[in-house]
Amino acid sequence: MRQYQFLKIFLFMVMGFCFLAETKAQTKTEVLVIGTIHSGHSNNPNYLYQDILNILGTYNPDVICVEIPPSYFRKQSYLKEMMIASIYGFDNNKKVYPIDWWETLSDARAERSKYIKTDDYKTKSQQADSLVKNNHIMQAFVEKYGTMDSIWKNNKMGYEFFNGKDYNNYIREMYTISIRVYGDGCMNLYSELRNAKMMELINTAIAENKGKRIMILTGAEHKYYFDIALSKQEDVQLVNFEKLLPLKTIVPTSNIIGFIKNDLAKGYYDMSDTSSIDVLYQNALVPLIHGIGMDDNPNIIPVENIRKAISVVAEWESQRSKSAVLQFEKAWIRFLEKDYFGAIKISKSITKKLNELPKEKHWFFVVYYWRNLGFCYDMTNQRDKAIKAYQECKKACKTLGVNMNVAEKYIYKNFENEPYTREQNK
Repeated sequence: MRQYQFLKIFLFMVMGFCFLAETKAQTKTEVLVIGTIHSGHSNNPNYLYQDILNILGTYNPDVICVEIPPSYFRKQSYLKEMMIASIYGFDNNKKVYPIDWWETLSDARAERSKYIKTDDYKTKSQQADSLVKNNHIMQAFVEKYGTMDSIWKNNKMGYEFFNGKDYNNYIREMYTISIRVYGDGCMNLYSELRNAKMMELINTAIAENKGKRIMILTGAEHKYYFDIALSKQEDVQLVNFEKLLPLKTIVPTSNIIGFIKNDLAKGYYDMSDTSSIDVLYQNALVPLIHGIGMDDNPNIIPVENIRKAISVVAEWESQRSKSAVLQFEKAWIRFLEKDYFGAIKISKSITKKLNELPKEKHWFFVVYYWRNLGFCYDMTNQRDKAIKAYQECKKACKTLGVNMNVAEKYIYKNFENEPYTREQNK
């Protein structure tokens, strides 16, 4: 009888432990880390922005962490896939947390450019190369997939690759060697410090959403670090990406469609701040009429882009007609349409309102305001006024800390002495 009673007690205790273990497992916070490829999504047939949406909809998280600095979040444009994920979250009543961190690291790339010219770099780079050549994981990866340069150049690897073991093991080894040789510095863009700071923001999101489903969207080179850190947390259940496959096809909302097609990020910006209206529409104009080389050589801007820009400006004007940023863009579009007198008229209407242009972008708006006005005066044979405008442009460059070598080469050039003619840029 005593043995029977002991057996009952033992079984009861086992069942109790099992129940507690099951309850604890149920209360764990599920976390899925997804590696993205930033601008690569725009032309990678195997990892498009739609795939980001499909991953989000398939996992259906309660919380979404995006690689956007808190100071930028809902105020400034950032990585497109992160803004898409944010819009998805807001459209579907999810919590969205910004988890990027770049404070004090803004000059890391410039620091690296200087360092690679030193003798110390030459010595250490040989050491790093030797370690890479003798690293079996990295060499096996290269034999199977090719070099990392070729992978990024071809840009055809899909979401399974960037979220798989081979890629993440390679990245882990790459950073381990870099930090061992160079330390946590400019050569690896202070990756350990940045990742640690990002983990602090991620942990805040986890602490505020215990027992929920959380997705972390981050550049693919961060995934290995976050996976390792999260796997060590007892209250976190790290989700394997393979368990999501095959992905569902998610129908995008109108806000996401508009952003992917026209760069109008409706649903992302905090519209309680009227200046966000300017940011929304001005950012939509950037790829159309301010893309690479367009401000320096307007002749490369396609006519179709100008038509689209006119449509964006019309919608913008219906909401915030007195915006100085809007008038700046309207003047530029008039110039592109070769309505130089019209451009001058609009520009002169905000000459005394340049302080209303976004201060963090004065280096662009104020500088190009005067440069563009000089162009218009030259194109209307008002040479004296053109020279004065170019002089104001040069003065603004100096005042706002624009690199004078860059300014002289690409912005005001020698227009004080040689009048601008639009044909010369062809």
